[in-house]
Amino acid sequence: MKPYIILNCAASADGKIALPDRQKLNLSNDEDFSRVHSLRSECDAIIVGIDTVIQDNPSLTINQKYSGGKNPLRIILDTNYRTPENSKILDKSSKTLIAIGKKTPDKKLDNVEIVRCGNKEINLEELLNYLTKIKIKKIMVEGGETVLWSFLEKELFDELNIFISSIIIGGKNTPTIAGGKGYINEKSTLKLKLENTERIGDGILLQYSKSKN
Repeated sequence: MKPYIILNCAASADGKIALPDRQKLNLSNDEDFSRVHSLRSECDAIIVGIDTVIQDNPSLTINQKYSGGKNPLRIILDTNYRTPENSKILDKSSKTLIAIGKKTPDKKLDNVEIVRCGNKEINLEELLNYLTKIKIKKIMVEGGETVLWSFLEKELFDELNIFISSIIIGGKNTPTIAGGKGYINEKSTLKLKLENTERIGDGILLQYSKSKN
């Protein structure tokens, strides 16, 4: 059985996920951080893209301030193997898997497993097949915009959770929830089913599944 996949992100009221210069800012409040870390504790793995690793340098572990539990496997989508050797995601607080291109030169890093899948971009179906084989049952995908778009475009998700913060960022080139090329007409757009809404502090959580219509 394929892993259960949750796409999770936080955005401004106008759908932006960073500042116009792509600099990170905290969009979640304390209550939402608690939800995210609790969700991490329920997952076997977390997936992010290499741009998130380079720009934000996340550790992708569970902050004990918000939740307990075992740290999940950390997975980086990194076709050209650009992960900096001093990244927090490579520390020994949890195992790390880096998905790279089939023809990308290898380099040995401590505490890292390398999986080759895809060429110009990571083949998500191939990666998920591998994760199924190693008994990964529940995955949270945390971004960034290109990674979220890839999972949305291929409909490789079971849940989409969006925390909407009560701020406006603006900017026509500011990163949004789903980057990538986008859908070219109304007929091809991805239809979602709104499953739940929940007020979390001064923000709101929208929970979607794929529409079956």
